[in-house]
Amino acid sequence: MSKASSDLLERTGQVMKKIVNPQTPNSYQREQRALFEQPYIDPLTEYLAEYRDDPSRASVLHNVERERDLRCEAIADEYANEPATNAMLQRYQAGYRYSCPGEVAAFAERVKRQPSTPEPEPRAEPESATVDVADESGVSDQALSDCYLLMAIRNYSEAREACQGPADNGDVRAQSNMAIIFHAFEDYASARVWAEKAAPASGEAAFLLGQMYATGRGVGQDMDQAVYWYTEAAKRGHKQAQAALDRHLEDLPAGDT
Repeated sequence: MSKASSDLLERTGQVMKKIVNPQTPNSYQREQRALFEQPYIDPLTEYLAEYRDDPSRASVLHNVERERDLRCEAIADEYANEPATNAMLQRYQAGYRYSCPGEVAAFAERVKRQPSTPEPEPRAEPESATVDVADESGVSDQALSDCYLLMAIRNYSEAREACQGPADNGDVRAQSNMAIIFHAFEDYASARVWAEKAAPASGEAAFLLGQMYATGRGVGQDMDQAVYWYTEAAKRGHKQAQAALDRHLEDLPAGDT
């Protein structure tokens, strides 16, 4: 693990350790815990915007803002490994411009600094070629692209239709997307089916499965299973799963680790 990733995980753990603040009203603690347990960034930003002028929530707002910034850093780390292209910038903007404008702007600068290169000449296709060529699994590149992009912009209704085919054909990311979509629609039984398919190879699906076991949604509540799947997700570099593990260890009684 790189030093930057290690430092980010350490800071994430520090934020999560501050979830329970005796000076914060219980209702605010519950709000904060709910925000931290869901995997998306925009709800954090929306909470900050709604309550930014409420002095009674000052402590919670501070923690939520730090968690939002950490999640934006985590996304920036992922995009740092992506090619600095206009297509990738558009995808970044579609998913994160609202909550992470600074990180998106930094990626845009990377794109601007790229030397301009001429577009490759299109290769002549044989007359028998089809317009939409599917891969060996029967899933076209366009179908996968639609699935990933619609998820990035959180258009779950259309993403469900776009991801169905790739997921049925074994694309792990599409299967993970289907789990997230059904979980968002509160169809926890279907979410579990897709999460279990993808979790062995997907940190995102493993994290979602851990959340389901932790909360008892769609499965019997089982913290041992939750910790197992959080651990599997953390092994794949899922930072929120690592934070959930840190929080779980912090909540354990002394000597019960």
